[in-house]
Amino acid sequence: MNANNLEGEEERSAKEAESIEPSSGGAEALAPATPTAEFAREESRLGRFLRQLVRWTLGVLILIGVGFVAALLLFYIPMRREAATRATELSAAQTRIEELEGELAAKAQMEKLYQEALERLKRADFQNNLLRLQLEVASARIYLYQDQKELAGTAMRNAQSIFKALQTGATPAQRTALSEMEARLDLALSGLEKDLYAAQSDLDVLARRLSDFSASLTASSP
Repeated sequence: MNANNLEGEEERSAKEAESIEPSSGGAEALAPATPTAEFAREESRLGRFLRQLVRWTLGVLILIGVGFVAALLLFYIPMRREAATRATELSAAQTRIEELEGELAAKAQMEKLYQEALERLKRADFQNNLLRLQLEVASARIYLYQDQKELAGTAMRNAQSIFKALQTGATPAQRTALSEMEARLDLALSGLEKDLYAAQSDLDVLARRLSDFSASLTASSP
């Protein structure tokens, strides 16, 4: 009998334990969430947002970089090529300018040589005419000594023509001297019919002046 009582008590204890366990489990299920778990969920959402923000920021920066490189390729490189082309053209133009300057310098040198040669030619022509004048005056003097008035007159008229030619290429000072000598020749020519002695004297004076004039030209010539 005691054994039956013990078994009955054990059964009652087991039933009570079973009735207690479901009630405790339900209490655990119905218990509210703790603050620690809620903070963990909020932190995970912020982390996801920050990761998305970083990704978008990197994407925007990459797009900006690509745009900058594209702008560099589209504008800077062609402009640099054009600048290099302009620099090449400028260098070629500078070279051409230097060549033209060299040609101009050569032409200027040739022009200078030409002018110098022309001046020498003019001086030679002037001196040649002066020698012809001296020859005509000497011939007129000889003809007068031989009493050949017509030949003397022809020689003096030839001398007058040479005086005119000398005047065109003479300097102002030379023209003055030539005019004085030409006046002496005119006196000799006018005295040819009136006074042969005066004509002869005028020709002698003219010959000496011509000789002095020729000597001064020779001394002053380079």
